[in-house]
Amino acid sequence: MLCRGRYALLSGVMKQFENLILRALGQSPGATAVYDTAMIRIAFANRAMLEIWGRGEEIIGQDLEITFPEFKTQGFTEILKNVWVTGKIYEAKACPVNITIKGVTELKYFDFTYQAIVEDGNTIAIVHTAADVSARLRALKKVEEQEAILSFNNELEQLTRILSHDLKNPLSIARMGAQYLQTKRTIDDSEQYKWANIILEALNSIEHIINHKIQLNQTRMLVYDKAWISLDKIVPQVCSESQELYNNHHGVFEIGNLDALYGNEDVFYQIFFNIIGNAVKYSSKEKNPLISINSSRKQGFIVYTIRDNGIGIPENEQVSVFQEFHRAKNTVGFPGTGVGLCVVQKIMIRLKGQITLSSEVNKGTTIELFFPDFTNDSDKSDN
Repeated sequence: MLCRGRYALLSGVMKQFENLILRALGQSPGATAVYDTAMIRIAFANRAMLEIWGRGEEIIGQDLEITFPEFKTQGFTEILKNVWVTGKIYEAKACPVNITIKGVTELKYFDFTYQAIVEDGNTIAIVHTAADVSARLRALKKVEEQEAILSFNNELEQLTRILSHDLKNPLSIARMGAQYLQTKRTIDDSEQYKWANIILEALNSIEHIINHKIQLNQTRMLVYDKAWISLDKIVPQVCSESQELYNNHHGVFEIGNLDALYGNEDVFYQIFFNIIGNAVKYSSKEKNPLISINSSRKQGFIVYTIRDNGIGIPENEQVSVFQEFHRAKNTVGFPGTGVGLCVVQKIMIRLKGQITLSSEVNKGTTIELFFPDFTNDSDKSDN
C-alpha cells in the first residue's frame, strides 16, 4: 500500500510538472508544436504556432498531413517521419513554405527545428519550434536593393568614363580619314573607297560601343543576344584600325588560329580593340614591330594570346596597370588614359573568364584572354 501511494504521488507530481511545461509553452512567444506518434499526430500546438498555421485548437489530435496536405506535398511530413525513425535533429534556415489559410496560399520563410525526444532508444515525441522570418528577409532584400542602387550609381560613373575612353579610338580613325580625304585634291577611286570604308567601319564601331553601353546601363549586367562569333573578320579589322590610329604601318601581324567565341560581337570587338590596340601602340616605335595573335583550348577555356615586342611593363607595375587611370611610367610619349586594361578586366570577369599579363621591359608584353569554352556545353547561361 505504501509503495502504491508513493507511485501515485510521483505520478501526480510528474503530471503537474508536464502540465506546467505545457502551460509555459502555450504562453511562449516562440511557436512550438509536439507530435507524439510515428504518423506525426499533433499532440500540442501553442498559440504562436496556431497563428502561423492559421488554425485553431480543433486540429489537436489530428495527423499533420491530413490537416495540412500542402506540408505533405512539400515534403515536410516525410522529413518529420524520418526524424522519428532516426532520432536525429533536423534544422532549416529561411526555408520557403507554402501555407494555405482559408483557401489562400501564401509563401513564407521559416527558421525551424524538428527535435526528436528519445527514450530507451525509441522516439516518443518530436518537438517542432519555428520562427517566421519572412519580414526579416523582405527587410534584408530592401537593404540589398538599396546597396545595389548605390553600387549601380557608382558603376554608371565608371561607365561614363569608360564610354569616353572607348569612343576616342574610332572617333580618331574617322577624323583621320575625313581629314585625309579633305586634304587630297586628287585621289583615285580605289584610294577613296579605302578611306571611305575606314570611316564607315569607325562609325559602325562607335554605334556598337554606344549601344552596348546603353544596354549595360539599363540592365546592370552583361545581357545581350549571344551566338557563336567568328573572329576571322573582327581581328583583322581591329589590326587595320589600330595601325591607322597609332601610325604603325610598318608593323607585322602574325595571325594564327582564331577559334570562334560564344557571346556578342560588339563585346569581342571592344575587348580586342583595347588589347590589340595596346600591342600596336606600344610597339610602334620599334624598328620591326611584331604582334602575334592566336588561340588555343586549355582546361575548359578558349585562350586568346596576344604578344608584342614593344616597350613592356615594369614588373612592379604589372598588377596596377589593371587599375583605372593607371599608366606605367615608361608610357610617357604614348597617347592613352589608362582605362583600357581596366575595362577589359571588368568585361572578362562578367563573362566568367579572366585576363592574365606577363611582360618584360624593352622586350614586350603577352596578354592571355580566357573565354569559357561552350563548345560541348548546352547551358550557355547569360552572364
